[in-house]
Amino acid sequence: MRRVGLHARLVAAFVAVVALTTVVASLVTSYGLHRSLDDYLERRTQDAGRSAVTLAEDSYAATSRWTPEQLDLLAHELVLTGYDFRLVARGRALLDTTKLEGDAGADFRKVARLPVRDRAGVQVATLELYALGPRGDLPADDELRGQLDRAHLIAAIVAGIVAIAAGLVVAGRLSRPLRGLAAAARGIAAGTAVPAVREGSPEVRELSHSLQGLADDLDRQRRARRQLAQDLSHELRTPLMLLQSRIEAMQDGIVAFDAANLSTLHTESLRLSGLIGQIERLAEAEAHPPPLRREEIRLDEVAHEARGALAAAFEAGGRALAVEAEPALAWGDREAVLQILLNLLTNALKYAPDGTPVTLSTGAEGDWAVARVYDAGSGMSEVERRRVFERFYRGPGAAERSGGAGLGLTIARELAERQGGRLDLERADPRATSFVLRLPGRPSPARGAEASPGRPGRSPVAGPGR
Repeated sequence: MRRVGLHARLVAAFVAVVALTTVVASLVTSYGLHRSLDDYLERRTQDAGRSAVTLAEDSYAATSRWTPEQLDLLAHELVLTGYDFRLVARGRALLDTTKLEGDAGADFRKVARLPVRDRAGVQVATLELYALGPRGDLPADDELRGQLDRAHLIAAIVAGIVAIAAGLVVAGRLSRPLRGLAAAARGIAAGTAVPAVREGSPEVRELSHSLQGLADDLDRQRRARRQLAQDLSHELRTPLMLLQSRIEAMQDGIVAFDAANLSTLHTESLRLSGLIGQIERLAEAEAHPPPLRREEIRLDEVAHEARGALAAAFEAGGRALAVEAEPALAWGDREAVLQILLNLLTNALKYAPDGTPVTLSTGAEGDWAVARVYDAGSGMSEVERRRVFERFYRGPGAAERSGGAGLGLTIARELAERQGGRLDLERADPRATSFVLRLPGRPSPARGAEASPGRPGRSPVAGPGR
C-alpha cells in the first residue's frame, strides 16, 4: 500500500487545523451573536412596553375613562410599536389585535404584561404585548437570525477554500526543499553532483550545507582512493620489476646469491616500503586535508626562518644561499608558507649545479606578497617545465641525485592554492630556474582552506623533487 506523501499530509493537516478553528470560531461567534440579539430583542420589548403603557395612560388620563374614540386612537398608536396587544380592564378585553381577521390561526406568544395606571397611581387596566412565533420574535428578527446563520456558513466555506489553497502553497514551500534534500542525498549515494538547496527554513539550508560538505568530503575521498590506486600502479611497477628480475637472476645463477646481492634486495625493499608509506600518507592528506589558519604573516621573516633551517645543509653541499628579503605582508598560514619555502629550497639544493648560488627573495607586487627561489644554472627543458608539478615526476637523473619521491613541488603548490595563492615556474630565463610563490596581501577566501583557531597540521608527506 502506497503511503501518503508529506505534501498531502501537510495539506490535510493545514486544512484540518483551519477547518477546526473555523468551526470553533463560528460556534463561539454564533452563540455570542445570538445572545446579543436576544438581549437586544429583550431591551426592545421592554422599550416598546414602556412606550405602549405611556400611550395607554395618556389616553385614559384625557377623560379618566375608556371611550371608543380614545380606544380607536390608542389602537392606531400601539400598532407603531410593532407588536400585537391586548388591553384588559375589569376582566374585559377593550382592545385585542390578536383576534383580528386573518390572524386567527397565528401562533402568538405573550412577551410582556404591564399595568396601566391613572394619575393617582391606581391600576385601571392591564396591557399585554404579543409577538408571532414560538420565540415571540418579529418576522424581521427571524430573518436577521437566518442571515447571521447563513453568513457563518458562507464564512466557514470560504475559510475552508482559503485553507485548502493556503495549505497547497505552504505545503509546497515546505516539501520542495525536502525533495531537494532527498535528491541531494541520492546524488551523494550515486557519486554525482549535489544540487544546492537555496530555499526553505534556516534549518533546511543548514542541513543542505551539511550535505554539501559531506558530498565534498566523500568526493575528495573517492578521488584520493582513485589517485592512490593510480599512484601505486604507476610507482610500484618499476621497483617490483627490478626486484623480480634480480631474484629471478639469482635463481637462474646469473647473479650470485651472496650477502652483497641480498643487501641490494633488502635496500630496494626498504625503498619500496618507504614509497608505499609516502603514497599512503599523501592519499590520507588529500582525503582529510589539515586545517589552515588565516592570519597576517611577515613573508620576509618566514624567509629568514627558512634560511636558518637549511643554512647548514647548503654549507655542507658547497652551495651559497642568499636571502634578499624586503618587507612583505601576506595573509595565510605561517607553518604552511614555511613548508613551501623549505620544499623549494630543498629542491634547489638537490638539483642546482655545484657552485651555483641560490637566492631567496621576498617583496610585494600589487596586491600580492611574493617569494622567489632562484638559481642561475639549473634550467629545465620544455617537457620538464610542463610536468614539474606533477605527482611523482622527477627529471632526468633524479634517481641518482635524490631519493625523493617527486612529491615536494606537488605539495607546495597545493598548500599555496589552499591559502588563495599560486606557485608557478617563471619562464624569463630558460637557463635558470625560478619558482615564484604569490600569496594574498590582504584577507581573501582561499580555495579549500578552513579557518581554524588551533595549530595547523602540516602535510604528512615531505621530500621535494622534480
